[in-house]
Amino acid sequence: MSPDASVTRLVERATLRARVLLAAEAAAAGVAVAAWSIVAGLLVAIAFAVWRATTGSGAAVVRAIERATPASRNVLITADELTSGTLAVRPAVRERVMAQAAVVAQSVDVAAAFRPARVLQLTMLALAAWIVVAGVRVWRGGSVVPASSSSSPRRTPAGASEAGALRVTVDVTPPAYTHRAPTHAVDPSAIEAVEGSEVRLTIDSSGASARVESGEATIDLTRRGSAPFEHRIVARKSGFLPVTGIPGARRMMTVTVTPDALPEVRLTEPGRDLVYSAGNPRIVFQARATDDYGLRALALRYTKVSGSGEQFEFKDGEIPLTIASPSAREWSGSAARSLADLGLHDGDVLVYRASARDVRPGEGGESSSDAFFIEISRLGVAAGDAFTLPEQETRYALSQQMLIVKTERLEQKRTSTPPEEFNEASQGLAVEQRMIRSEFVFMLGGEIQDEEVEAEQSTELQEGRLANRGQRDLRAATVAMSQAEKWLTAANTAEALKAERAAVAALQRAFTRDRYILRALATRSQLDLSRRLTGTVAEPIGWRRTVESGPASRRAAYLQSLLQGLGELTANAGDRDRRAIIGVLAELAVRTDAESQALRRVATDLQKLADSWNASTAEARTRAIDAIAAQVASDARRALADPPIGSRGAR
Repeated sequence: MSPDASVTRLVERATLRARVLLAAEAAAAGVAVAAWSIVAGLLVAIAFAVWRATTGSGAAVVRAIERATPASRNVLITADELTSGTLAVRPAVRERVMAQAAVVAQSVDVAAAFRPARVLQLTMLALAAWIVVAGVRVWRGGSVVPASSSSSPRRTPAGASEAGALRVTVDVTPPAYTHRAPTHAVDPSAIEAVEGSEVRLTIDSSGASARVESGEATIDLTRRGSAPFEHRIVARKSGFLPVTGIPGARRMMTVTVTPDALPEVRLTEPGRDLVYSAGNPRIVFQARATDDYGLRALALRYTKVSGSGEQFEFKDGEIPLTIASPSAREWSGSAARSLADLGLHDGDVLVYRASARDVRPGEGGESSSDAFFIEISRLGVAAGDAFTLPEQETRYALSQQMLIVKTERLEQKRTSTPPEEFNEASQGLAVEQRMIRSEFVFMLGGEIQDEEVEAEQSTELQEGRLANRGQRDLRAATVAMSQAEKWLTAANTAEALKAERAAVAALQRAFTRDRYILRALATRSQLDLSRRLTGTVAEPIGWRRTVESGPASRRAAYLQSLLQGLGELTANAGDRDRRAIIGVLAELAVRTDAESQALRRVATDLQKLADSWNASTAEARTRAIDAIAAQVASDARRALADPPIGSRGAR
């Protein structure tokens, strides 16, 4: 046999043995992990084989033979490089090296170079793992087959979590109108759902009961037979969802609910206010609407204001649109009307807006565009803000009358509107009433302490600047506006309507009888520049900055406690099991402010840290805790910020 053939045959036999041992080692490692999960065992076997694959290469095999045969003195490695073409030498040198390598090859013991010691160690480890897992499962009365096996349905709650006590499966089913696919997760740290989604919790626990805390309610679940616990909730707002099994087994999941946004509506044409003095022009209306999940209606609504002086009439209507829908989420509508078609005459004002409704069920999901107006005025003067007319004194009666129309509409929807939405809408009208009253009082020149005394004792009547009865009516209007605001804040629209109508009646009396004239601003005065820098400085007053004491902050106290807990956790990062403490910190983070996206992210990161605690190193745990603490510290700095610094004179 030639020297080249001898060396090549040695390398082939050694490579085959090395690869067989590698396969056996990977299989033994996978079998050890398969005691807990067959899928995980398969993944570990593949990962182990990939990690150790280099030991089965030709170069690695030759190096192993050299280590096991000190007498070769690197001859086999040189021969392998000559055979593979890596090293180029003269033919005489090559023949001499290959001859020496062939002699060494005859004395090499391949079995001694590649011993099965590691295979035996991993096999013993796998056997021990199976014995331990089988003993635990038999003691708990469960099946010996791993829970992740495809042949093991969830007949018992025993095979559930890493802690052996709790396993939570979360299935989220979005509303049908969103056309989004359901999601499935096992032991998630966070749950993300569209508003209105159904969240089903399947809880595998070895205990006889389980508890779910959903918002302000706590639900205790009792086992029926061998089936796992099951609970369903509807996702309405972001928060957290703690699940508790047997004592000590607890999982906290943050819940992030994405609200269904209202449609976005725009009036692209005319898209501005219009004033006409005469004629019968034709006006083209163009409206566009988009929504995140789909639209079901697009309309052009208007309110026509007719009349003058102190009497105004409001008429609501709708202009049909020709709808074009490139997709379910994007609609456009158009219409064209002349002034005669709209029934507009001199002095009339038409306020119009586009309104769209999305595909969500129920009465919600409607939004409107900005409002624009069309006015018929021979003077060609624009009305101004909303329904305001050129005469300043008529402006307030008209705005108050429009508020009455809005309140009447809200009162009609009382039975069909949820209480929370009704209260919110009523409080919005209260804000509008406050704005009307505030502007009106400002134009009057401010309020006085005793309105009746001021009216009776007014001496300005002889000067022709103020009518006594007109002032009394205006003051009565402001008092009625205040009463209407209080009733609207309390969501009592019936009583608010009485006060609003009383305010309009008082305004109309003031404007009709004595034509109340609003106070003018004071005459501008000149500054006396000769008095500049002439004050006395004999007794200067010192000053110092003082920090105003702010009220105690519950949020700041919670964040301080959270940071303290994270500090203690960092000091004990080398401990074996701190998952219970991490769970408490995660719950504290989300209880501080369930609506805060930053704190929900902190709680999620803490839950992930708890899940990976036993499998990670102390250094990795410390890095994770530091990253979480940085997020909490950023929020705590804002909560603990000092109030504005004020200056006070020295005393």
